[in-house]
Amino acid sequence: VSSLVFLLWDIVVTSQNEMKHIWSKPWNSFFKWLYLYLRYVSLAAQIFHQFAVPYLNSGLALRSNCVAWYAYTAILVQLHITAFETILAVRVYALFNRSRIIAIILGSQMTVEYILLVVMVGIYFPRITIIPYCLLSAPPYQIVYHTQVLLFSTVVLITQATLLGLTLFKHTLAKRAGWGRTPLFSLVVRDGTAAFFIVCVIFLNTASFCQLRDERTVVIFFWIVSIISSCGCRLIVNMQSLVVDENGPCSHITSQIEVEPSQTY
Repeated sequence: VSSLVFLLWDIVVTSQNEMKHIWSKPWNSFFKWLYLYLRYVSLAAQIFHQFAVPYLNSGLALRSNCVAWYAYTAILVQLHITAFETILAVRVYALFNRSRIIAIILGSQMTVEYILLVVMVGIYFPRITIIPYCLLSAPPYQIVYHTQVLLFSTVVLITQATLLGLTLFKHTLAKRAGWGRTPLFSLVVRDGTAAFFIVCVIFLNTASFCQLRDERTVVIFFWIVSIISSCGCRLIVNMQSLVVDENGPCSHITSQIEVEPSQTY
């Protein structure tokens, strides 16, 4: 329930910026749909959890229900992580002037995440045996002993480290060229650094609880949905608000980046 309350609170406090920077965008805006997904699919999921959790904890749930629950959580988390990484990846892609190499590197890393997801859901989850309580039980050994969560968490952290590393590398080059302190770079570096540490904390905790087979592991899932929703939406709003500000006397954010934020967002 606390994760739902947090999400509702975040929706309320950001509603003004949402109306100003998101709803004013055309309906063919990719990042408008990405924002709506992160915000309102997350809300719908958290509301659904309030009805699903009591049944799954009742002891009446079938094995197939438990397996479906684990598959659902894995897929939902991956979709949220992909949406979050896409926001950061587009920024890095823009900073490197639409470099195809950068696109291939980041795209490959995200693809690996989905390969691991398919292996986990398609091969290991069906092997899960009977679980008395789907949620208040230790994570199944089919997940823990095959190190699937640990491996998946590692790949996600590598992707985040790559995004942050590329951002800092470009920022260093920009500072040497004399334009590294522009509002765009300050925003990208700040958001990228914050995103890296937030994701690190989330997935290090997830891997740790799974390896310890702690019954509280499920709580992390609910918070992942809310935290990724909040952070992803704020990343989009932050960039869009910068675009609006820069559309004043100074019509462009930086002359060094070929991909205009107004086009990207």
